[in-house]
Amino acid sequence: MDSNVLLTEAEAAKRLFAKPQTLNKWRTRGRGPAYLKLAGKVRYRAADLEAFIEASRVVPGNRKRGPRRRAPR
Repeated sequence: MDSNVLLTEAEAAKRLFAKPQTLNKWRTRGRGPAYLKLAGKVRYRAADLEAFIEASRVVPGNRKRGPRRRAPR
């Protein structure tokens, strides 16, 4: 798929195995993939979705671990 293709919210959600409502929540919370707002419509570039997917990649055994936190009492 051409990386400059613009996808609707429903198409992007399908590619990310998520619901459109999830993408909406991510946008309002400043999370999720980059998006465009054109004529009041939200669109996602295929390249931005691929970058988001790649950034979410986890390699077992190669994770940085933070300090252990104690459970609150």
